Amino acid sequence: MPLAGAVAERYKKFLDDYEIFLMERPIEPPEGCHSSFLAQAAIEALDALGVKGACLVGISAGGMTAQKVAADRPDLVSKLFLGSTCAKMTESASALIGNWADLAQKEKAADLNQAFAKAVYSQGFYQKYKDAISASLEGATRYDLKRFSILARAILDFDATFILPKIQCPILAVGAEEDQIFGAEAARKIASLAGNSAQSYVYKNYGHAVYDEASDYPDRILAFFAD
Repeated sequence: MPLAGAVAERYKKFLDDYEIFLMERPIEPPEGCHSSFLAQAAIEALDALGVKGACLVGISAGGMTAQKVAADRPDLVSKLFLGSTCAKMTESASALIGNWADLAQKEKAADLNQAFAKAVYSQGFYQKYKDAISASLEGATRYDLKRFSILARAILDFDATFILPKIQCPILAVGAEEDQIFGAEAARKIASLAGNSAQSYVYKNYGHAVYDEASDYPDRILAFFAD
């Protein structure tokens, strides 16, 4: 996992109180798979690790997997943090992500990297760090692009509106006003559908990648888990 070190550094303060497992999606996902396949893979991994009652963090597409895991296996999740994700894919989100999948399938890596970065990061952040962002996205192999395309298509029909009310654990959904993928209301929609103890928070002046950009983001997760 190329970015595992950066994630570990950003969340190192969790290590005083938590054992952390950073989970990747399946290395060789089958073509035509859906979000339910990704959730089952995560469940099998958690079972293999012997994890029960986890404080689960799901970011972006990972948030879709996390919702299904929490609904299908409540014994695995004690609290659920959902960042920059949605309860159901919108037409605009499907079109955007579908275009990324097409670019990856056509092996247009440079076009994919540019389209992805501009949609994910806020304009100011992208302009300031675009060289570093571009460097982090370079070097994709044909296999990487094929895998990206399969995983992107796997979430195009995602819909958790009927399972969110079944999730028993506390939920905090966090979004951003300038999220170009899922929009400003996505986090509030998750909380309204889940009900019970579900909460939402929406950052101002940030885009989809608020999880990378907002300095207090790890603290917000930590506070929710500790509450």
